[in-house]
Amino acid sequence: MRIHHLNCGTINVPGGVSLIGTGGLLQRAPGVIHCILVETNDGLLLVDTGIGSRDCLLPTRIMRWMLTFGGYPFDVNETAIEQVKRLGYKPEDVRHIALTHFHFDHAGGLPDFPHAKVHIYEKEYRAITQPKDMYERYPYRSDHWAHGPHWVVHELKGDQWFGFDCTPLIDFGSIAFTLVPLTGHTRGHSAVALHLSDGWVLHCGDAYTFHGEVDPLSPRRAPYSRSIRHLMNLVRSFRYIGIHSPRLRALVAEHGSEVVLTCSHDPREFEKFFG
Repeated sequence: MRIHHLNCGTINVPGGVSLIGTGGLLQRAPGVIHCILVETNDGLLLVDTGIGSRDCLLPTRIMRWMLTFGGYPFDVNETAIEQVKRLGYKPEDVRHIALTHFHFDHAGGLPDFPHAKVHIYEKEYRAITQPKDMYERYPYRSDHWAHGPHWVVHELKGDQWFGFDCTPLIDFGSIAFTLVPLTGHTRGHSAVALHLSDGWVLHCGDAYTFHGEVDPLSPRRAPYSRSIRHLMNLVRSFRYIGIHSPRLRALVAEHGSEVVLTCSHDPREFEKFFG
């Protein structure tokens, strides 16, 4: 079994100390889109897809605006499909995709793997098929699933993972995974817990965005949070980033020898897998 940690979209989000209004420029903080590719006994499993090739090469007008605002470089070489091929696999080797949520920077690559089964928490599936409001209608782009994926919708059935509610475990022999709902950022946002040979990796998606938020010894907010507070207040989904941090800090404090946490956009969280 091999596991690969991929950056499927370098980003430059608004960060640092905002100087707007004082004659200066808005500083930006570098970020990544951390996806995980794992060999299983049933092909490859990809956790989140990052930005897709079509959004890099032929973006719609709204996608061009979204990518430009987020500081994405429109670099097709960073897409999951190109990295899968550089690793010596074929796109059709990706048989399973597990999504934390359906925002475009996490699900944009779905069309690049049309034959994969797409595993998703049932509340997130309902959010894209029956959106309640603008916060579910606009950040989700229906062209990312217009190819008609093979959906595998997961529900809670009373299972527990280290004290968290989780969906039933999917066992591929060499690895297993479960979805751990950490809702708030989206209606059905979930972490993906991977059971590997040496323990668990919990990919928390956007449940947090800065390593200090889940540090049980020295918890702290992201240095860029002050400068984008106005944006966090405006965009509802941003307000809920970090609400699960106390429980995640407790998880690390109690089970840090068994579970490694990571998130989607913190480069330090991504780089620790290469140390």
